[in-house]
Amino acid sequence: MEPGIIETGLVVGFYSYVCLFWNQNFVEETKHFKILGCSICLMLLMSLHQIVPVIGRKAAEETGTSSQETQTSSQDNVYRSRSDPGLWCSLLIPMALTTNLLRQPDVNSGPVILAYIIVVLVLVRFNPSAVTQITCAGLLYWFREDFMSKDRPEQVVLVCLCVVVYHLLGRIPRAFPRSFTEGELAVCLQIVFIPLYPIVVIACQALQRGVGIISLPTSLSIALMAFTGVLVGTLFVSVIHVNSGGMRFAVSYGLAFMCALVPLSIKLYGTPLLAYREVTHYLTGSRDRVNLILWWGFLVLVSLFITMVNQNKTTSSGSTRLRKVFHVLILGVYVPGLVTDASLLFAASWVALGCLVIGETVRLLQVPPLGSLLHRCYSVFLSSQDTGRLVLTPLYLLCGFSLPLWIHTFQWCDFSNMLPLFAGVLSVGIGDTMASVVGSAIGKHKVLGGQKTVEGTVASIISQLVFLYILDLILFGGAIHPQWLVVTGIVTVTSLLEASTSQIDNHVLPLFMYNLLLTLKSR
Repeated sequence: MEPGIIETGLVVGFYSYVCLFWNQNFVEETKHFKILGCSICLMLLMSLHQIVPVIGRKAAEETGTSSQETQTSSQDNVYRSRSDPGLWCSLLIPMALTTNLLRQPDVNSGPVILAYIIVVLVLVRFNPSAVTQITCAGLLYWFREDFMSKDRPEQVVLVCLCVVVYHLLGRIPRAFPRSFTEGELAVCLQIVFIPLYPIVVIACQALQRGVGIISLPTSLSIALMAFTGVLVGTLFVSVIHVNSGGMRFAVSYGLAFMCALVPLSIKLYGTPLLAYREVTHYLTGSRDRVNLILWWGFLVLVSLFITMVNQNKTTSSGSTRLRKVFHVLILGVYVPGLVTDASLLFAASWVALGCLVIGETVRLLQVPPLGSLLHRCYSVFLSSQDTGRLVLTPLYLLCGFSLPLWIHTFQWCDFSNMLPLFAGVLSVGIGDTMASVVGSAIGKHKVLGGQKTVEGTVASIISQLVFLYILDLILFGGAIHPQWLVVTGIVTVTSLLEASTSQIDNHVLPLFMYNLLLTLKSR
């Protein structure tokens, strides 16, 4: 049995389990019936897309046909080689949004609908068969009443964003060949456009109604300014073309500062100076928050020191060990952050993401004097899956740890059930790190012919359960104990997925585990 078959079984079983959970817990919920129906139909489509290629590969092996010949040639080698398309990944964020939506029915369903429309666009773009197009058209038609019930600004924004997403699905792979699989590209676009939708809608409504000041919690304001500034700056970088990379970078982000950050700070606080004061007061508002920021600053300095010392190491074994060191360091960021101040961690994670995007832009444009230095330093982070121009491993690592927190905060969910927020910490910080360390040290038996070892997978499961046991005693007061058998099953399934998937697991595993942990009853 090959790893692809294991992955297929786990994914299809995961879909079935979530459907069963929805049926048992939300059978009387009729307000979001169309979202539930659409998600289940898309799960069936994704299951077919996951199963059929596996059957095709087995048939090709029996007939002696090369597996490469069974793949479609229409993709022009723009997606990452040695990986399956991973279309199933595109459903992870919509499923998490749906579960949270059904727990809190009063939350705006617009972003959830957009998330599913992105999945539909992904299917149509990557599998333009007649059956797929007809089915996806039917699913979109199902949402017509929800679309018509929204205000005009929401309708216009939703249509415009969908058009942009469909365009980018074809443009990005050709601009950065072999940097993504289809599923990973879909997740990246969801991370950008799902938060962008309510931001643009609120801005349009504020302009339409003449609202002077938009009041938001400070953590959300910081995250919004970081998200908007980097997004607008990246947009300018993509449309401004000059010979000098340094000039292109300076002009793009200078325009982003003047055209986006300054007006946004005025809209949020009245003046940029007041924005600076409010943010400073928020960051220094308590001793615990100051201590947490100082601790994070120390870890950043340690990370920079390790990167500078090892900037010229490019061997695969050394690179793997170094990347796992960063897994441990980021654990030191997220565990205290989640336990002490989740709202501050939410804001800081968006700022950190913006810094990483800016750093990658500097590296790609070779902006002096940091461009060449970053190019050498990023060799520390390179994995075997970084085969394109983009170095996405650091971004995926940060997003993997942050996505559970982002989704929870984005939907205005309360933090009474904290366990799902530790999905990234468990699956990537603890499980993936221990699997790599133990597997490379003593691993001898491969997981059904794959690259991962049985010893590493067992170490991943045991380490996560030990961490959960300690976390349950210290933070949750024994609330996990009655559900320990189910939690063990969730940890085991996620570890098996890590051993079998060809996707970059830094952002796939946390979303997978987050969906499963959402099915646990909070106490």
